[in-house]
Amino acid sequence: MAGHSGGSWKVAYADFVTAMMAFFLVMWIGAQDTKTRQSVANYFVDPSGVSKKPVQSGAVLDTPTYGNTPKRDAPDMGTGRDPHDQVPGAPSPPTKVVSDWLHDDPKRVQMWQARAQKAKEAAARSREVVENRLTVKEVATQDLSKQIRAEFTASAATVPSGVFQNLLYGTIDEVNWTQLAQDLLR
Repeated sequence: MAGHSGGSWKVAYADFVTAMMAFFLVMWIGAQDTKTRQSVANYFVDPSGVSKKPVQSGAVLDTPTYGNTPKRDAPDMGTGRDPHDQVPGAPSPPTKVVSDWLHDDPKRVQMWQARAQKAKEAAARSREVVENRLTVKEVATQDLSKQIRAEFTASAATVPSGVFQNLLYGTIDEVNWTQLAQDLLR
């Protein structure tokens, strides 16, 4: 009789052990710092680690991009919280405000255009361009967008902490810094 007891318990046990392993893995990842969690997330998006471009400027974390979502503009995908009155391709209201500020003062425009030129020159010598991973324009855009954002973020630190600083940082996160840098690099 001992040989006829079946082995279905082995399948159930294997399923249980796999579920427990997955549960403890999720619990471990949840207990890690942001950098470790982002690293694990990046691995599952691109295990080879080839792409290192940021998804978008203004994101809380710089995460690699892996292409567009197929049919993301299709009606059945929905628009979520996107404003319905904004023209596609037009800058967001916070981006427009920063753009207007950049272009209001001729000296400021001249300064940022000079920084854009320096960013192009530095990009031409960067490792990404030399190794043909990115173009000069892509590297210069990344660098210049970081410079513009850093200038605004530094001035935001002077605002007393609280709701106003949170609102300010939230608005800074909505600015499309890449779009501003591309405009200056033209």
